[in-house]
Amino acid sequence: MITPQQKQHVRELINILYSRAGIKTQFRGEVNEDVAAVVGDLLTDIATCSDAFRWVPKPTGGKASVLWLVKNVSQSVMAELKQKQSVTCMRARILQYKTSLDMAAAGLGY
Repeated sequence: MITPQQKQHVRELINILYSRAGIKTQFRGEVNEDVAAVVGDLLTDIATCSDAFRWVPKPTGGKASVLWLVKNVSQSVMAELKQKQSVTCMRARILQYKTSLDMAAAGLGY
């Protein structure tokens, strides 16, 4: 069972990514395991743009889960993300995943 605090952690991570990339929207969708899988894939892609995520291990089994995100993407990493990035690179990656993220939040799978 995913706790409200874990869902909030993932939602905050998504919104920090959006904000840092200059995307003027807030993620308000339902946080579920499909959303976590999309975010995990996104983090893998933006690792090429950001030193903040290069140390984050790949999820076992191939897909990130909400619990994996909470465990592996700490508040300190999110704070670093707010400060250092290649914004152009990161923005392109995030925009590529935005539709998948919204569909996963709506329960349409990933």
